[in-house]
Amino acid sequence: MTFVRLLFLILILSLSSCQFLPKREGGPAKVENKQTIVIQDNEEKSLIVTTPLMNGAVKNLYNQAQEYYKNNNMQQAIASLERAHEIQPKSPQVTQFLAEIYLHIGDYRQAHYWASIATNNGPAKGKSCEKAWRILALAAEQLGYYAQHSKAQHQKEGCIVTPQVRF
Repeated sequence: MTFVRLLFLILILSLSSCQFLPKREGGPAKVENKQTIVIQDNEEKSLIVTTPLMNGAVKNLYNQAQEYYKNNNMQQAIASLERAHEIQPKSPQVTQFLAEIYLHIGDYRQAHYWASIATNNGPAKGKSCEKAWRILALAAEQLGYYAQHSKAQHQKEGCIVTPQVRF
């Protein structure tokens, strides 16, 4: 019985100590419904970001191509990426970058060709998916392939994974 009295005393003391705490002023804190999202380079929002794996040699050639691209040396960038494609033909980053470069220099047939490969080999959701379909849509539009342009625009929308509305 002493143990029960001790527990009761501890309970009474702990409850009575709450009255010595300062009273909270104001109402409850405002809670904003913020969710983490990834902003795409074209301002599209997607929760999913995928990065397919690259062979080490392919990664080196890809990085080299990025440097050539930054220095406006498009032919060297293309050569590096084509070599990377020979090593790892199913790398969507390589084919997508080739499509970007060809789109940039105005070779829409090559941009269309490489973007088609990128959409077939790349991820089905996320930024990379959206970008590949966007490049394909732009190239198709420039070539007058309006049905394919429309299809690519529709496919692009399916790549974006947005957060669910939460209450």
